[in-house]
Amino acid sequence: MEINKIDYLNLVINTKEEIKYSGPAILYKYKPFNEYTFDMLEKNYLYLCPAKDLDDESECNTSLDFYRLMDLETNNLKRECVDQIIQMMIKPYTSPENYEKLETMVKRITKPDGTIRPNYMMEIAPELQKLVPSVDIAPFVNYIIAIPDMLNEPSIKPQLEKLLSYGVYSKERVGICSLSESKDIDEMWNNYYAEDETGCCIAYDVSDYPFNQSIFPVVYEDIRETNIIIQLVSNLIGQWISSLSNGQIKADITQYLRLFLTKNTQWKYQREWRLIGDAGEKPIAPKIIAIYLGKNVSKENKIKMMEYCKRMDIKLIERN
Repeated sequence: MEINKIDYLNLVINTKEEIKYSGPAILYKYKPFNEYTFDMLEKNYLYLCPAKDLDDESECNTSLDFYRLMDLETNNLKRECVDQIIQMMIKPYTSPENYEKLETMVKRITKPDGTIRPNYMMEIAPELQKLVPSVDIAPFVNYIIAIPDMLNEPSIKPQLEKLLSYGVYSKERVGICSLSESKDIDEMWNNYYAEDETGCCIAYDVSDYPFNQSIFPVVYEDIRETNIIIQLVSNLIGQWISSLSNGQIKADITQYLRLFLTKNTQWKYQREWRLIGDAGEKPIAPKIIAIYLGKNVSKENKIKMMEYCKRMDIKLIERN
């Protein structure tokens, strides 16, 4: 059954207690035959590749830009900030027609310099409530008004700078093992993942894997937000509004985690899930239930794989 990946990430983050993994029971690892392939199999580990070595060079990039949130001289919010908050918190709870009206209202209170005085949100609050009758809008409006004061809190900026210092080195620090939902992706077989069908695809049963709570779905988007400020404020807004609205608004607070789980839509064919940890780690591998050989695998690698699978009682399947 296809799961909603954003909902799944929210469930993972919002639940303080451990939750049962509910992703695909079987995930697949496409591999070329190189010096590490049989070492990984014989020693029964997965390798968490540093994010800097991933195929998309823009992944895990982060930035710190207060100016995209607010004008520091006037404490007015930037239109981009308000638009993102409204899109995240309000759009799911109103019709497309009403959302267009809402955007028009925000445009109406936007100053020529592209900023919005937070108190101006009070002006449109009654109209906004009519467009979203199913939830109480007051906490949402009050929180937007409070954002400048929140960002001026002495404790906030050090938190953001700490996040940035981590983000700058995230490509070196974050380790990722890429897995896929399917063993039958021609693009994966025909490029460097399986080296033009000369490699293999390993089927792992992750249903009872001890570390499956660290396996997350990749979300594919055309535009990826990398500004930590936007991520963190969205996260805080999400938690606060969800709390103040008595749970009526189920906020999407996965933005920061998704810095490491978002790829451009050009990679959507990969249907990727990621085991995330520290770069260079070699956690124990899940149980292997089958290994698929590419159509062009060499005789030498085929023989070695047959010997390995026979010894380990693993099903070996050749692609036709």
